[in-house]
Amino acid sequence: MNRLLSAVLALGLGFTLATSHAADVTFKLGHGVFETHPYHDAAVRFKEAVEKASKGSIKIQIYPARQLGDVKELMEGVQLGTVDMTMNPTSAMATSVPAMDAFQLPGVIKDYRHFVKMAKSPQARIILDTLKPKGIIALGLYDGGQRHFLSTKKLVTKMEDFKGLKTRVAPARLFLDTWKAIGTNPTPMAYGEIYSALETGTLDAVEINLTSIESEKMYEVAKNVTLTGHYFFPAALYMNKAKFDALTPEQQQIMRTAANDIIEPQVMAIDALDKKLVTAFKAKGLKVVEADAKLEQGIKAAVKPVVDSYKEKDPYVAAFIKAAEESAK
Repeated sequence: MNRLLSAVLALGLGFTLATSHAADVTFKLGHGVFETHPYHDAAVRFKEAVEKASKGSIKIQIYPARQLGDVKELMEGVQLGTVDMTMNPTSAMATSVPAMDAFQLPGVIKDYRHFVKMAKSPQARIILDTLKPKGIIALGLYDGGQRHFLSTKKLVTKMEDFKGLKTRVAPARLFLDTWKAIGTNPTPMAYGEIYSALETGTLDAVEINLTSIESEKMYEVAKNVTLTGHYFFPAALYMNKAKFDALTPEQQQIMRTAANDIIEPQVMAIDALDKKLVTAFKAKGLKVVEADAKLEQGIKAAVKPVVDSYKEKDPYVAAFIKAAEESAK
């Protein structure tokens, strides 16, 4: 009897010891932008927060600038498990998970402070959790910068100026719908092809964040910036679900806490950077103007049917819009 009790105690002690010390792990995190881009900043902030909280037992290796593939390849890699993690636009998953469109509906999120509030909202978390059946854990929501309008031929100052412009959009239905409603000729194109397309005249314009104009040196081939602020360009931190599930509860909590804690500093850093970039672009000889009230109202009126249609077809999108409207008051 004593031998049996001793064996049980030994097994119990062994189980406790085995589970109290989590194995060290290293994850590869790839993304598609250069190191000057806010997505990279978000990745670095996450890496530092995780490694500090885990005392180095969880390590994150970052592979920027499409080293592990472009946006599409990275998303496929995370789903398959060939890529551990990626910081990628939320639009990359909108085709298979339509609720992800909520984060980029024009005019829904008002400014950077409002973005922080909505990124941490229960409505945002519900939408991010709809990725689980796809084999993906979305740890947090970050931003690449509020979007504006960059054109090669002339400065856009009124709605008529948009008409027919070959405008690059990310390859997602929402952007095609939005920019068709505004009056451009929306042209889906991979992010890495924008510079040469502007340079050769394949494109007349691109709707884009100021940080990407800077990081991709697009100011060399397009000189007109209209500050429309039509929507943001958020990214989610995606992780292969099987690899996340293999972590201990303590490790999972470290990852989730780090992902949440960096949202506000990452987003508000872009707000400060945008202000500096406007000054820098003007110094480089770019024409930079704020959209006036008439242009803002024209864009809002043009895209309202688009926003309404997306709200009507998805209850998660409707809930997010409602929460955004209430929190913006």
